[in-house]
Amino acid sequence: EFAHWTEAHGSVKADRNAMVYSASGGEVRRIVVQQGQTVRAGQPIVDIDVDALRESVRQAEAQVELARSVFEKQQRLWDQQIGSEVQYLQAKANKDAGEAQLAALREQLRSAQVLAPFDGVVDEIFPNVGDMASPMQPVARVVALGKASVEVDLAEDLLSKVKVGDPVEVIVPELNGQFQATIDQVGQYINPNNRTFKATLRLDPSEHLTLRPNQLVNVRIRDLEVQEALVVPSRLVMENSSGESYVFVLEEQSQARARKVFVKVLSNQGGELLLERSEQGIKGGETLIDEGARMVVDQQEVKVLEKA
Repeated sequence: EFAHWTEAHGSVKADRNAMVYSASGGEVRRIVVQQGQTVRAGQPIVDIDVDALRESVRQAEAQVELARSVFEKQQRLWDQQIGSEVQYLQAKANKDAGEAQLAALREQLRSAQVLAPFDGVVDEIFPNVGDMASPMQPVARVVALGKASVEVDLAEDLLSKVKVGDPVEVIVPELNGQFQATIDQVGQYINPNNRTFKATLRLDPSEHLTLRPNQLVNVRIRDLEVQEALVVPSRLVMENSSGESYVFVLEEQSQARARKVFVKVLSNQGGELLLERSEQGIKGGETLIDEGARMVVDQQEVKVLEKA
């Protein structure tokens, strides 16, 4: 059995990676968790000072109470056909607008506590206690490695040689280790700039804790596997004008002779050729002529100088 592996570079991709924002501005009163801490979905990360927001809610509640009272009076008058329709509609619009504003402020107050959006790890907390939080600036980054993967760019000529489910090796130079992974997805788009396509590797869950998002890794992919094959130096294989490949096999009977044998080249592996093993061609174990092979003809007598 012969197998050939090709190497490529890839990077670790988190299952989920989210920047968490404060829904309202305010001073950071308390940081509830630490960087690197595991959190559950909905767990508090940072508390924001919302005293000003609470005051806004109280004011909005008072305005809504007044608007409702005015509307109820206008409605009673309208039911008695007293007053104008414009007065009634204006009172209703004021009440509806006030209620909508109050609901929005209450939602801001409810979400003032910054919560983890999903189960994961708090990778980074940006503000310090006393800093001002803003809806435009992230408060923390939460990363989930539950289904981490590796994304790798592969050369175009590998597109027909890799498929979903193929095993691969992932090497992490920084950790001086390696582990097995599986091809989970093969992209069908060829990048015209570098003639590569993307492949996604599924990792064993036990390896997730040792990896970090965007960490660089090396990937070894088996792009060729042949059960019955022979490997010979490329200099021993010649080609005729018809494009047929052949070698000269040494036959030692009463006189050493060179026998021309046609072979099927399966792959060129940089200085070595992978030949198909066959009954009609070469089976393995034969002695191939090296020195002077390009100057002999079939059945020509030869002199053996050295056997490898």
